[in-house]
Formats: sequence, structure tokens, C-alpha cells
Amino acid sequence: MTQLSLTQLLLFSALIGLIIGSFISMLSWRLPRILMMEESEQLKTISLGGSKCPNCDARLPWYRLIPLFSWVFSKGRCHACKTRISMRYPLIELTTAGATTLIVWQFGLTATGLAALAFIWILITISVIDIEHQLILDSLSLPLLWLGLLFNTQTLFTTPTDAIWGAAVGYMILWILFHSFKLLTGKEGMGYGDFKLLAALGAWFGLAAIPQIILIASVSSLLIGVGGVLLKLRDYQSPLAFGPFLALGGAVTLLAGSNIM
Repeated sequence: MTQLSLTQLLLFSALIGLIIGSFISMLSWRLPRILMMEESEQLKTISLGGSKCPNCDARLPWYRLIPLFSWVFSKGRCHACKTRISMRYPLIELTTAGATTLIVWQFGLTATGLAALAFIWILITISVIDIEHQLILDSLSLPLLWLGLLFNTQTLFTTPTDAIWGAAVGYMILWILFHSFKLLTGKEGMGYGDFKLLAALGAWFGLAAIPQIILIASVSSLLIGVGGVLLKLRDYQSPLAFGPFLALGGAVTLLAGSNIM
């Protein structure tokens, strides 16, 4: 591959990442609300309606839905009510664009690369929802688990047997930690969604990857948690979503194992 064609591929990857990031920002906004309003008459409006300003409900025309650029050109404000639009949208789009470009650069447009893209896009969606709602949805973690098992029938990242053991042990480790902590303190230290997410990561990378993922998640969450308290950005008693740190461990494991190509 020439340098020019590689540059073109990476630019195209970044553009696709922006588009997927725009979809992720919409999906991560709507999915938890659909879940909470399952019995409401507003369900159809939320799940099927066009994009609207969350403050004034003004519908957004297509030219205000262009990833990143629409936010920049509107100076981060709604065209109707001039309310400031959250930075979550460009941040999610830029993160997804960067991750997509990195994955394509590492793996190329191969079967492994396409699987890795699906993996990283789902992880970003899970992370955003967990940060905002302290919630890991089964509708995301379980498909991620099954995709890992299915892809590894072709030994893309690990052997089929190792994928099954990774999923089982990943779930059981956090299940045991959860119930041990609850027995000792009477409190719940994490949610069941974390068990399922680690099981999914085990299904992708196998049993041997579980200690590394847990170590990265534990150290990074400790640094962020303590750092946030010291900088007075959060209260020490406020809950800290663990899903994004597990996702970080999974992403690092994916990139560290890029020699599987």
C-alpha cells in the first residue's frame, strides 16, 4: 500500500468514524430513555422521531446533523432557542473517529479489522451510557459477547475453547467479587452489567486476557477516582462507572494483540 493510498484510507476511516460517532451519540442518548419509558405513549416519538433540540424540541434539518461540522458552525448552540448544545456530541464523534482510524491503521480492512471496528464501536456506546446513567444495557453487552464467540469460531483473536472459558471465568470473577463485597459490607460494589461486559471481553480475547483487563480497569479507575476527589471534581461517595474502565482494558488488549494479523 502506497503512502498516498494509506493516507486516503485513514482519512476515509476518520470520516466513517465521525458518521458512526454521530449515530452512537444519538443511540446512547435514546436507548436509556426508551428503556425508562417503555410503557409510555411517548415511546414511538423517542425511538422513531427525528432529531430534536432537547431543550426546545425544535426539529433539526439535515444540514444541522453533519457530524462535528454542524456543531462547530452553529457555535455549539441550538439554531432555534440558542441554548448551548452539550459537548458530548462532538466528543463522542471525535473519539469514534480517532478510534476508527487507529483500528484501520493497525488491522487494515481485513476480517479482523472489521470485527475490531464492531468491537470498539459497541464499547464506546456502552461506555457513554454507563458514564451518563450508571447502566450497562443487556442489549449491547450480550450481542458483544455473542459476536466475540462467533468471530472466534474462526480464531480471529483466540481459540474457540479459550473464548468460552474467557466468557465463563470473566463473569464468575466479578460475580464472586460482588457477592463477597456485599457479604462483608452489606453494600453493592458494582452492577451485574459489569459481569456481562467482562464476560464479553473474555469471549473476545480468551481466558489469559482477563487478568490484564481487570488490572487496567482497576488501576485506571483508581487513578481517575482518586484524582477526581483530590481535584474536587467529584465527591468520594459518588459512584464511579466501572464499565468504561473495563472497556479501556478491552481496547488496550485489542491493540496490544494486533500482531495476530
